[in-house]
Parts: sequence; structure tokens; C-alpha cells
Amino acid sequence: MIVEDAENSAGLGLGQKVAVIGEEKKMRTATVNIQEIFRSYHKVAHAEGEINIERARVQKEQNQHALKLRAMDQVLRELESSLQGLNKSDVRRPDLEREKGVRFHERERWKRQRDVALKARHADINRRMVARMEILLEEIRGLVRLEAERMGFDLVFDVDGTGSSQVPFLLFARDAHDITPRIIKKLAESASQGAER
Repeated sequence: MIVEDAENSAGLGLGQKVAVIGEEKKMRTATVNIQEIFRSYHKVAHAEGEINIERARVQKEQNQHALKLRAMDQVLRELESSLQGLNKSDVRRPDLEREKGVRFHERERWKRQRDVALKARHADINRRMVARMEILLEEIRGLVRLEAERMGFDLVFDVDGTGSSQVPFLLFARDAHDITPRIIKKLAESASQGAER
């Protein structure tokens, strides 16, 4: 047989073969909770704060536009009231009806433009937020990879990561070390080093 010939030509007896197999490297595994790390990362809180400031700015603009819209509505109500006070044969009636129509269309056009602009601003803020969070998540993944290599781990599983069934990918890992606290500590150290600069 080919296996036996290879063993014999290498000078390995059966006992030696078992010893070689017994020396196979055991895979070292670690676990992390990416969500916990992400929530504790100082850059995430900073990014969320900046995004909330931007959202507040948009909300303030929206409130100002709502005031303008109310003012336009008030003008329309006043025009309607004036029209109701006039009889059908009054010479001013056609001019007031025309002005009311023009103002109504102006209000509707302005409101439509504001709604479109507001949706675009919110979409832009959301897009930037997602992109920023992805960058921060990649920083965390990079640190996890680096620390896992330094500590000699072959595999690192996210205990909080879920699949489409919303069940975590990892339910159990024998002899797995949780390196979440170490990663959180490293990120906190990077925050204090950044503050010193």
C-alpha cells in the first residue's frame, strides 16, 4: 500500500506515526462581543454626537420652515376671509381670487421643495452615519485581528453576531477565551493617548 510505503521509506514505525499525529497543533479560539466593544468605543460616541448635532441643525431649519408655512397659511386664510366678505359682483373679487390662487400654488410648490430637500438631507445624514460607523467597525475588527495574532489565537468568534434567523453564529466554544475586555481596554488606551497629543 502507498501509505505504508511512505511510512517505511520515511523510517516511521506505527508508534512514531501516532506520536506525529498527537503533536498536531490544537486550534486556539477566542470570543469577542463586537456590539459591547462598539458601544464602549469612544469614537462611536463622538461620531454619534456629531451626527446628533447635524440632525438638530436640520430640525431647527425644519421648524423655521414650519413657521414660514404657517405664515403662508395665515395669508391664505386672510385672503379667503376677504373674499367671503365681498359680494359676487364686487370689482376686487377677481383680483383677490387670482392672488389667492397664486399664493396657494406658491405655498404648495415651496412645501414640496422643502419636503424633498428635507428627505435628501436626512438620507445624506443617514448615509454618512452608516459609512462612519462602518469605518469604526473596521477599526475594531483590525484591532481584534491584531490582538488575536499577538495572543496566538487561530480563530475569533463574535458571540453577539447573528445570522438571518437572529441566532448567534457561536453558541458554544470549548476552551475559548473572551478577549472583549482586552479589546475595550486597548481602545480606551488609544483614547487617552489621543487626548495627550
